Amino acid sequence: MRNIKLVVQYDGTNYSGWQVQPNVKTVQGVLKNAVETLVDHRVKLQGASRTDAGVHALGQVASFKTVKPHSLNTIKKGLNSILPDDIRVVSVEEVDLSFHPRFDAIGKTYRYRFFLGDVLPPFERFYCYHIKGKVDIEKMSVAAGYFSGEKDFSSFRDSMCTSKNPVKNIKVSEFKLLNNGFLEYIITGDSFLHHMVRNIVGTLLWIGKGKIDIDFLEEIFERRDRTLAGPTFDAKGLFLERVYYRR
Repeated sequence: MRNIKLVVQYDGTNYSGWQVQPNVKTVQGVLKNAVETLVDHRVKLQGASRTDAGVHALGQVASFKTVKPHSLNTIKKGLNSILPDDIRVVSVEEVDLSFHPRFDAIGKTYRYRFFLGDVLPPFERFYCYHIKGKVDIEKMSVAAGYFSGEKDFSSFRDSMCTSKNPVKNIKVSEFKLLNNGFLEYIITGDSFLHHMVRNIVGTLLWIGKGKIDIDFLEEIFERRDRTLAGPTFDAKGLFLERVYYRR
């Protein structure tokens, strides 16, 4: 038996998220079908992150087990010849049988893209959020720093989140203003709650728009009340950039 690790990129626009669901097209479902076509047997395809509908990935990690002796290059080329153009396998590696892409991950980086100009380029409409009107980027940058460190993120989790531990350690939370009218928010943490990144982004945008004061952030954290934080933000500008492992 072999355990094959894949690093996958995808455009999530036309998918109902990563995780297999009945009667809808998902990235995991399409990738699983491609793997089973290639190896000619059923597989259990595991993923590192259950990205939402419309979320994109530059570094999703998946794995499956097979007894077939295909070379790694054959697996990579074979899968990319079967997969649609909006899903690509960018690397293939044989790993220990005990490896699990989700449970062995020690961190993830997500990146959210915004456009600040007057007219959103049409070819960017699925890959960033157009901020219209005035927004205080300096305030947002200061507020982003409040999310760093080990904190209880109960106020930023979805009501359906099943995670037993709302305490997460965020190592990076920052904005980067680019020269071409784009703004990016980068967040790196050991793990994330359901909708946590999108809820943080919604809160930061509310601060930038003056709907929440920075000083209120401390109370939002302390009261552990989802209704106090900003909205769950649009998924289309969000990218899973990288998943980290010890090996």
